[in-house]
Amino acid sequence: MPSSELVDHYCRLLDTAQWLEVGMSWTAIQSLAAPLSVADVAERLAGPEADIRMLDVREGPLYVPAVHIADCGSSIMLLDHVGEVVSWVPGLMDRLSEGARLWNVGWHVNGGNRLVYAVDGRVLVEVPALDRTAVYGAEPHALNHVLHLLPDPFTPLSKASAMAIIEMESGASLDLEWLEADQMAVILGHGE
Repeated sequence: MPSSELVDHYCRLLDTAQWLEVGMSWTAIQSLAAPLSVADVAERLAGPEADIRMLDVREGPLYVPAVHIADCGSSIMLLDHVGEVVSWVPGLMDRLSEGARLWNVGWHVNGGNRLVYAVDGRVLVEVPALDRTAVYGAEPHALNHVLHLLPDPFTPLSKASAMAIIEMESGASLDLEWLEADQMAVILGHGE
């Protein structure tokens, strides 16, 4: 799908699923060698005894954090609808990207918009505020081929454009049908 169609798709998604505006972290992880499974990524998130349950994406558990997880072709996709787990837990993106490539876009109720690209345990690109003029990281030019898609920061298009970049790069996609169903979730902490 051409980039403009993908941006339009994610604009419609964010317009329809308005609850995502409050906070969200969407991640795609793609192995550099042998394919990763949902169980592999769940273990990286929560340890060898990861608690995986089916949960409504819109609600999730009320008292413990959870990250929704899905096999999405050649990628494993994570969705944190609060926007405070994958994007902000120190060292988590490094761990999730070991032996893999990782793309993440996230925001939360207090702002914090950013796009991250990590490879093999190292953040290569970070785009704070989804501002293509403020890129930094170990290899800040690694996403130059797609960062031109980001419009001026703090516009409604910037979030949709960042999501389109993740789909273009990883093949993972997010749609309303997926968001409106129960999906697998990794419980982080002690569930009931």
